[in-house]
Amino acid sequence: MPLLKRLVVLTCAVLLISSCAAPTQKYGASKEQGVFFTVPVSWHEISGKELNRQESLSTAVGAAEKLALVKWQEAFSASPKLGAKDVFSFSSHESPIAFARVRLLFPDEVNAVSYNSLRNVIVPLTDWVNFPTKTTPVFDILDDYEVIEKGARGVRTIYSFTEQGKSQTVDQTAMVSEDRQTIYVFVVRCSSACYKKRTSEITKVADSFTVRGTR
Repeated sequence: MPLLKRLVVLTCAVLLISSCAAPTQKYGASKEQGVFFTVPVSWHEISGKELNRQESLSTAVGAAEKLALVKWQEAFSASPKLGAKDVFSFSSHESPIAFARVRLLFPDEVNAVSYNSLRNVIVPLTDWVNFPTKTTPVFDILDDYEVIEKGARGVRTIYSFTEQGKSQTVDQTAMVSEDRQTIYVFVVRCSSACYKKRTSEITKVADSFTVRGTR
């Protein structure tokens, strides 16, 4: 067989093998909201429909009004045993959970939103720092820095805290759109022991969060 023909056949074989290779990651995405992230292909999806259903059960003040402003949300867990209830319970788990959410801000939030309020989307982190009390849990801020995307800007904070004897670590990104009407939140978390063991995997997931904004 002529050398050129051998090279063509070899190249085609390589391309064929590459195209048949199993994917290593899957996407969580909303084209409409201009948001996406990636997780390992083995992670289990928790759909927006499941999350909405679970959140609708909340009796907390303002929960229904807040849910009405949610434009999109999606979650994934490394364990199929974890579901929508675990996403919102915020208990410490031995497998990572990734949760993304896009919602419109209330009118009073639009004027009040700041990097500190973005840090507080899950726990009152700035109060823990500035106004500690006897009930403030043991916590540690591992990293905190500004993030700027095409469609939003905000802050990424990695922190750990201990409640009821259980420590968990949270990699949290919270951003607001340029018109200050929309908040984008992405949280990846698990127990601190789990985070230490799977830091590289969790960081890769958290790094993938991208906000391009609505078109």
